[in-house]
Amino acid sequence: MASIGKFAFSLANGVQETTVALANLNLDFAVVRLEAPAEFRGLGDALSKKRKIEAEEGSVHATARRLGALFADDMPDIPELTRAYGLRASEIASDNSVNPTGQITDGPLAGHIGADGTSIWAAATSGRGALHMHLLACLLARMWSASEATAIWSEFVSARKAILRERLNGTEFQTSLLTASLIDVTRDRLAEWDASARSVGW
Repeated sequence: MASIGKFAFSLANGVQETTVALANLNLDFAVVRLEAPAEFRGLGDALSKKRKIEAEEGSVHATARRLGALFADDMPDIPELTRAYGLRASEIASDNSVNPTGQITDGPLAGHIGADGTSIWAAATSGRGALHMHLLACLLARMWSASEATAIWSEFVSARKAILRERLNGTEFQTSLLTASLIDVTRDRLAEWDASARSVGW
C-alpha cells in the first residue's frame, strides 16, 4: 500500500514539475523576437529607437507573443491582408509629415516624437497569430472605450483558455496545446495592448 502511495505522490510531483517547467517556458518564449515580414521592414526602420526596443523586447512584445500563441491554431491564413497592411504601415511611417523623427533639440521627448507603431512592430516580430491579434485590437479600439475593450480582451483570453483545456480532454494530446492553455495575460497587459493599438490612429 505504501508503494502505491509513493507512486501516486511521484506521479503528482512529476505533473507539477512539468506544469512549472512549461510555465517557465511560456515566460521565456514570450521574449523571443522573430523576423518581421519583409513588407513591415520600412516601419521597423522608421520607428524611434525607444519604440523599437519596446516593440522587440518590452511588455507589448511579450503580450503580442502570448496572444498570438494563444489563438494561433484557429486563425486563418491572411497573406494578402498582412502584405497590404505591412506595405501601408511602412509607407505611412516613412512619410516625414506624418512621422517626423525626433531630434537632439527635442531633448528627453525625442523618443516619443512621431507616429506610434509600437504594437504593429511588436505583432510583426511575434510570429503566427500576433498580427491577427493586433488587427483585432485596432477594431476593438475603434468600437469600444478603453475599459470596455480591455474587458472584452479579458473575456476572450478566459474563453480561449477554457476551449484549449476542453481540447486537452480529447483523444489526441499535444504538448503545444498544453503550453498554450497555460498562457497568462494579465488585465494590465491587456490594457496596455489596447492603449498601444489606440495610439496607432492610422
